[in-house]
Amino acid sequence: MNGMKTILCSLAVLPFLAGCGKQEAAPSGGARPGSAQAGHAVLAAEGEKIPLPDGGWFTWRFAEKAKLGTPIAKVQVFGKDGAQAAACEVIGEYGMPSMRYHDSGPVKFQLNKKGDYLLPVNLVMPGEWELKIKVLKGTEKLYEGAILFTI
Repeated sequence: MNGMKTILCSLAVLPFLAGCGKQEAAPSGGARPGSAQAGHAVLAAEGEKIPLPDGGWFTWRFAEKAKLGTPIAKVQVFGKDGAQAAACEVIGEYGMPSMRYHDSGPVKFQLNKKGDYLLPVNLVMPGEWELKIKVLKGTEKLYEGAILFTI
């Protein structure tokens, strides 16, 4: 009889436990501002200015809507005078928060002739993804932030 009570109590608790840890999903293809992993600032939405401590700023966006495949993340860095700056190093990292063993690890954005920093982002399955961007000037970290998005 005691064993039966234990089983019944366990079954009664299961629905509660199943609901723990669930997160609201972002709209398909949309970034969720305000929802980055702990330890990182939250990246502003695509195309919005993100201030840097030296008075400059940067913007980020995907070259086209993020979807399965390899969309290109593009970062543009500007000095306080508003001119595009190429004296920085931009590091990216991406992965699925629910499957950290698939993370890309730190990858350097490549600078193109236009002065844009580009990073191919391999999105291999639908679900929630996180993009982290770090802007460095020499050894000084100017900014580090992340944003979640769903494909």
